[in-house]
Formats: sequence, structure tokens, C-alpha cells
Amino acid sequence: MNKKMTDSEKNEFSRTISRKMNAINLILAKETDNLFIYGEEKIKPERLESSKKYLKELSRKFKGKHVFISGSYLYSENYNDIDVFVFSKYDKEDQFVDGFHINYLTSDVYNSLFFSSAKKLCVSNRKINSFVIKEKINVSTFISLYQELFNDLDRNFKGVKKTMREFILQSSFISKEPIPDSLELKNQIDSILRIKKPKELIKKIFVKTILLGISPKKAISAMKQIINSYSSIMHEYKKYKNYYTDIMQPFKEVIAIESWRF
Repeated sequence: MNKKMTDSEKNEFSRTISRKMNAINLILAKETDNLFIYGEEKIKPERLESSKKYLKELSRKFKGKHVFISGSYLYSENYNDIDVFVFSKYDKEDQFVDGFHINYLTSDVYNSLFFSSAKKLCVSNRKINSFVIKEKINVSTFISLYQELFNDLDRNFKGVKKTMREFILQSSFISKEPIPDSLELKNQIDSILRIKKPKELIKKIFVKTILLGISPKKAISAMKQIINSYSSIMHEYKKYKNYYTDIMQPFKEVIAIESWRF
């Protein structure tokens, strides 16, 4: 307020408030020095040391914010940039600065599949607690993702890895399997893309996921609905009949198996 302190206020500040402020500053400095390593056994030792150095610098740049380093830099020989994630109050555009890919995240990301995976293999300036996944994931979202991935594979889309990453994460969540970390995701994606017919494996993953994670009644209803939809489209676009027949195959397989179980 640009007002001078009275003598009594000066005395109170010196005797009590300044001591508390010094104590808080010491605690904050200690927290900055304490970095938290997750999945250390999978991180290259030299990358771990450099990540610690970078993270301390980044923590000073983004004061008071949760910052962590994750991605291929930690474990791969080859990498494009260093993925840095900064939790911010507001969503911002990514930045590329001196080899760092700065990704801004909002607090709702803590409850996402992405964070559940990323936190398993990272270097963080804060301790990461367990968070409940609140992202909307169900049979409808998984069917949509399967359709998108099938189409990406069919036309050799360059961004197929991103779609496949989300597909594998949703599959793990629905199947109630452990969420894979970023290295496990990379290895699974690379393995699928190396085989001659990746679409066939994706169809098998889809069927397995539905059988393990969705009730028979709900699964049969959803599969029948999507088959009816494709059947209508096939009459209108007959030249794509083979494509639609191929993509529908796992839906029919789920119905056959679940009808027997149900």
C-alpha cells in the first residue's frame, strides 16, 4: 500500500514474520532440490543426470509449477527433442525452445490415461500421487478409436502411432490391465507396426478388450448397432464393401462369442 510501518509493526515483522518467511524459503529451496525419479531402472544413467540438471533449471524458470520430463529422451538412443510438461492454470500452445518441447497441461490432465502412463517413467520436481482416471472411456469411445486406427493403418497415415498409443491405453484400462509406461507403449507400437498385417493384430486386441472389459449384454448391443450402421453404408458405397466387411469382422466375432457366453 506504499505506507511506512509503525515502530511496533517493524518490531513485529523483525521478530515474527521475517523468521516465518525465512523458514518457508528454506522449505521451498529444499523441495526444489528434491527431484522424484519414476521408472529409474529404464532410464539411461547419463540421461538421468542431464534430466536432473535440466529440471532444476526449468523449475526456476517455471516457479511454483509442477514440471516433469518424460518421453524418448530418457531411454532411447535417438530422440527428436526433450519432452517437458508444465502444469499451468491455463492451457497454452506448445513451445519449442533450445531442444525442449514445452507442453502446457491443466490440472484435469492428472486424471487422464496419458498422465497415468507418463508418470510411470519420468523425472519430476514434485512427488506424484495416485490419481483416479476420470477420463470418459467406454465401449463407444473404444469402438470409435478402433475405427480411426483401422482407417489410419489402411491408408498408411503418418500419425498412426498417436492413434495406436491411445488405442493401447484405452485397451489396457477397459481390460483392467496395468497401464503401460511410455517405453512399454513404444515397444508395443513398434512390434505391431513391424508385422506384415498389423490390422489383424489390432482386430484381435479389440476383441480381447471387449470380452474382458465389457459385459456380454452391453457388448452384443453395441456390436449389433455398429454392424447395422455399416450395413446401411455398404448399400450406399458398394465399392468399399471389402473394407467395411474387414472392419466389421471383430464385431461379428464378439457377438458370436458373447452370445454363447451370455
